[in-house]
Amino acid sequence: MRSLLALALIVPLSAQAQTGEIFIPGTTEAFQPPAAPQSALAACLSEPTAANCAAVSDSAEGLAFESATGSAIQFETLVLDLDDGAVTAQPAPPAQTPDYTAPPPSSGKVALPAVAVTIEFDYDSSAVRGDQIGKLASLINAFQDPALGGAAFAIIGHTDAVGSDAYNCDLSRRRAASVTAALTGGYVTLPLYPVGFGEHVLKNAYDPRAAENRRVTFMRLPAYPEQVLATAGAVCGY
Repeated sequence: MRSLLALALIVPLSAQAQTGEIFIPGTTEAFQPPAAPQSALAACLSEPTAANCAAVSDSAEGLAFESATGSAIQFETLVLDLDDGAVTAQPAPPAQTPDYTAPPPSSGKVALPAVAVTIEFDYDSSAVRGDQIGKLASLINAFQDPALGGAAFAIIGHTDAVGSDAYNCDLSRRRAASVTAALTGGYVTLPLYPVGFGEHVLKNAYDPRAAENRRVTFMRLPAYPEQVLATAGAVCGY
């Protein structure tokens, strides 16, 4: 009897020793892998790569984000100069996907991809138009995806180049605030930071007055976003 009991105790321990781990019920939790995004838009917002964001355009979900001119959802890379408080845009993803868990450097430049959704505004208005509600509903769905848990986003407003720089900066921030309020009103609980870039990052630089420059961009922030947010705010002198 004693030899059988000893064998019963030894066999499980030897099997566990092969993995280097011993599971003790009640004291060790099983590893839970991160949740996979439930939609293409959530994947694009979580990790804006060419493949992820193209999947939005190719899916039925992406059709809601087509503008009146037929241009589908796009993304761009915002290069923020932490020293000079300036920003430029590149119409391509960064060479490497950012490590969102690492703090940004205290100086130099940071390249972060941003999803440019065509939420349209009337001229000189910060009110979200009624015909844009469907787009906001899709965004609320995506931001509530468990895969985005723990992420934070800058909601960046843009304007065309009509009007003074100071006025456009204020208008763009009000546009960002309107969209942020709509998202939080839809029970999005992620940290959202409205930012205004005014006319400093034009979507259509060939026609600075074009309506397509009146838009909103969604940029995922690193785990320690203070420097990035300070630079984004400095673009318009906030």
